[in-house]
Amino acid sequence: MNRALYIPARLGTDFISLLSRGVNATFFNGSTAQTLSSRSYIDGRTSRFWGRMGRLINALFFWQDDHVKTAWEDEVERARYTLRRLDGLKSE
Repeated sequence: MNRALYIPARLGTDFISLLSRGVNATFFNGSTAQTLSSRSYIDGRTSRFWGRMGRLINALFFWQDDHVKTAWEDEVERARYTLRRLDGLKSE
C-alpha cells in the first residue's frame, strides 16, 4: 500500500481503536489501554458476558478468522514494541 493510502487507513483504524478503548473504559469500567475486542478475548475465558461479547464482535468482523484473538495479539505486539523502544533509550 502506498503512503497516500496507508496514512488515512491507519488513522481510521486508530480512531476506531480509540473509540473502542473509550467505550471499554466508560461503559464497562475497563482500561483505556485495552479495546473491547482484546478484553473479550482475555475475559471471555472466565466470564459468560465477555465470552458472548467476543462472539458478537467476531460476528461483526466475519471476514476475519478470530478478530478478538488477533486484536489481543496486536495489542501485545504494540506493548512489546514500546518496551523494546524504551529499552533502547536506556542504552543511549
